Amino acid sequence: MSSPTGIKETSSLAPAASETSWNFAALGHNAPMKLPLDFLHRSTDGQRIQHLRGMSLFKELSTRELREVDELLHERTYQKDEIIFDEGDVGLGLFIVVTGRVRVISSHASLQQLAPEFCCGDFFGEMSLFDQEPRSARVVASEPAMVAALFRREFFSLLERNRSIGVKILFELSRTVIVRSRRLLLQQKHLPSL
Repeated sequence: MSSPTGIKETSSLAPAASETSWNFAALGHNAPMKLPLDFLHRSTDGQRIQHLRGMSLFKELSTRELREVDELLHERTYQKDEIIFDEGDVGLGLFIVVTGRVRVISSHASLQQLAPEFCCGDFFGEMSLFDQEPRSARVVASEPAMVAALFRREFFSLLERNRSIGVKILFELSRTVIVRSRRLLLQQKHLPSL
C-alpha cells in the first residue's frame, strides 16, 4: 500500500483550517498531505496479502491480484472521534476499515435511525467511486482506527489495466450495495451505502 495520510476528504475550494486533508496532488487534486503512515507495509508481504484477502471487497482476488490492489491503497490512522469525511464533502473514493471501528452520523432521518458502525474489513463511501456527489453522512472514528482508501481515479485506472480484478471488485461492491439498499428500504439497522 502506498500511504499518503490525512484522509479527511475536503473540497479544495474551501477546506476548514483545522481539517486534516488527503493530498490528492498525485491524483490530480489539490489538497495538503500529512506524513505517510505504513501500517500494512510494516508486515511481511504474506501478512499484508492475507489481511487484504480477509476484507470482503477483495475476498475473490488471487495473490497476484491482491498485490496489484495493495499498490493502489492509501492508509491513515484516526484517533477516537476524529472525522474521516464530513457530510457534504465531495466524495473521491471508498474507504476500508483495517483496524478499529467507525460510525456514521447523518442529518438524513433514515440514516439517523440506522446509526451504522463499520469495523475491520468493512468498506464505506463506495458510491463516490461512481459519482462526485456530496457525501450523505459524516464518518467518525469510534475508537482509534486504521483506514485504507481506494480513490476513483486509481480504481478506474485498475479497471483499464486489469478487467478481471475490476470485475471481481465491482461484483462485491454491487452485492454489498444491494444488501445495504434492501436493509435501508426495510429500515433494518445495518450498514447503508454512503
